[in-house]
Amino acid sequence: MNSTHTRAFSLIEVTVAIAIIGLMIVATSTLLQRLPVSGREARDQDIALKIARTEIEILRAGGYDALPASGSFTNPLLSSLAGGSASVTITAYDAKTKQADVSVSWTGTGNTARSVPLTTLITQTSGMP
Repeated sequence: MNSTHTRAFSLIEVTVAIAIIGLMIVATSTLLQRLPVSGREARDQDIALKIARTEIEILRAGGYDALPASGSFTNPLLSSLAGGSASVTITAYDAKTKQADVSVSWTGTGNTARSVPLTTLITQTSGMP
């Protein structure tokens, strides 16, 4: 009455298990290869945002009367961006306010055009009469 049962894996079960493990390894390696690209894109966007913020702060600090003409500007960090360029556009918002649009552009991964735009208003102040 004493019988022993031997349990073993069939060839099909072993093959399916190996296939699943192989797919998991391929998926993980593909994901890990894409992470540096995402990190590079985030780094580039962070640099572009720093450049744009710095220019906005310079424009605000200079005040209404010192606003430059529209055009490109330079920043040492632009060399960190592939094909990096930066421009500022100054337009009249109303009689005593100007709008400054700052844009930093670069070439992202896959030769895609990327940019970070920032806008601020700068008002003309007057002293006490």
